[in-house]
Amino acid sequence: MNFGLTYNKLTLRVGGRYMIYDLRITTASGTAFPEMISQRFKWIREQGYSVSMLSKQLEDGREAYDIQLRGNHDNQIFRNEDIVYIFKHQLSELIAEHILLEWESTLVKKEIRKSGRGLSGEEQRTVYDKAVQFLNRCNENESLNLLMNYGRKNKIAHRVLDYIHDNKLLVVEGFINFCLQDYLTEIRFAVELAMEELKNEKEYNDFVTLLRYFVDTQVPKIQEVNIMMDENGVFNMWDGKGIKIEDNYMSYYLDDMLLNEINFDDVLISILITISTRRIILHNVAELGNEPVETIKRVFKDKIRMCSGCERCRKHLNKNTQP
Repeated sequence: MNFGLTYNKLTLRVGGRYMIYDLRITTASGTAFPEMISQRFKWIREQGYSVSMLSKQLEDGREAYDIQLRGNHDNQIFRNEDIVYIFKHQLSELIAEHILLEWESTLVKKEIRKSGRGLSGEEQRTVYDKAVQFLNRCNENESLNLLMNYGRKNKIAHRVLDYIHDNKLLVVEGFINFCLQDYLTEIRFAVELAMEELKNEKEYNDFVTLLRYFVDTQVPKIQEVNIMMDENGVFNMWDGKGIKIEDNYMSYYLDDMLLNEINFDDVLISILITISTRRIILHNVAELGNEPVETIKRVFKDKIRMCSGCERCRKHLNKNTQP
């Protein structure tokens, strides 16, 4: 697909200097594209070539940027053809950065409006934040995140390079729509994942609200429940007097646990709701795991206490640290 015209001659005489390459780029107005152009191509300029840019606002509100590479130094180490090839590579990387930095947000929002028409404004903003996180999958690891972004930029840059090899006009929006279908698919997939996660979170919140209702309406059977996870991943419970809570609560769920239809975390929360205690003290919280602890906190709220280091916790710690 051709969005522009091609020149058959490599070198054109312009104002006493030789223009060996030119490209028109049209994109949304108000971008940082001019600054990006002015800050690049240092090496090419050091070889005696000049890079210039003229901008013009179009009737539809877009901006047109005419980029020109001028010079004629065939007698030096690099031929004009070599300089043009290097310039195209650098220009392709710059355009790829422009798409990622200044178009991606618009593309994600456009996909959300298309796929999430029933979502509220707040929900759409949540989906947007999640989709951006999915696109940058490794936010917790800065090095890996940079590697992911580099990979995406590199793929787009290669597409741009192939395109400008035969074309003198690049309409950024048209290029994205017709030449970056795999990139648009990646954005669509990120939005779908974000919407699915939002749906799961809403279902989880509804579930927590229901559990909280049961807790608030039941009469407490035990005033205080202590919880500790042992080295085998099994939790132990005792009351405020240090007496172990009956295993009857656990045996009720034993068959489902053996069939892997319910896990320890679910059993723990179910038992606590059945007991409907006034106070829950969590010991060795790190070994309990974040997910069950967060669920317990949300269901029981101000009934939760964290052990600051009792005798049982110290014995448990010494036991696990012994060689």
